[in-house]
Amino acid sequence: MGPSFNVNDVNILPHVDIVNTLRHYWGMTERNGTYHHGDLRAALLAEAAAMIAEEGVAGVTMRELGRRLGVSRAAAYRHFEDKHALLLAVAAEGFEGLRERLQAAEAAAPRPSLERLRRMGEEYVRFALEHPAHYRLMYGKEAVTRRDVPVVREAANAIFELLVEVIRTHQRKGILKRGDPRAQAYVAWSAVHGLASLWIEGQIMATDDIDTLITQTTRTLLDGMRVRRRVS
Repeated sequence: MGPSFNVNDVNILPHVDIVNTLRHYWGMTERNGTYHHGDLRAALLAEAAAMIAEEGVAGVTMRELGRRLGVSRAAAYRHFEDKHALLLAVAAEGFEGLRERLQAAEAAAPRPSLERLRRMGEEYVRFALEHPAHYRLMYGKEAVTRRDVPVVREAANAIFELLVEVIRTHQRKGILKRGDPRAQAYVAWSAVHGLASLWIEGQIMATDDIDTLITQTTRTLLDGMRVRRRVS
């Protein structure tokens, strides 16, 4: 579901600066010359995310993106060779943001515990709700095809492998039930992804309390996964 939460507990893929690597992969380096936006590349990513949130991926065009930012289409193409490259960069930005959120959750609960797992689950859902456009490109119905793009594919895989290793660590500590950690990771991911997707796609009434739903989802999930201590 990235680098490890705690190097003492987890040993997984090393950190990858996804966005900078993508710039190199497609030759998306900054060109000579200064735009009046200051950082046009960042502005293009932010505006593309806004357009996806408003109209979906189909509503994003390089021409309209340039018009909304007040720059020429040619200026946009100096940073992204085509729409697909732009969407991949938005998705990559999302993976990087999710990784940072999960690391922050780890820092708040550094020792293996149900509290760490709860924080991870909650932060996953909250990231998705706060960044629906990114999330759709990462895991939703408009997810970009990343099979032939190693950098993005590995970024997505690393986040899942993080979850697998965290579950394995908590099994070794006797906090979670033993079993195939990958299978348990899929179960956990399905729970938080399901809640996030249902909310983003408007399948849950906006009048419902999302905070309560997040708490109930993570609590129910962990209640089924944790080791129950016998009371003598």
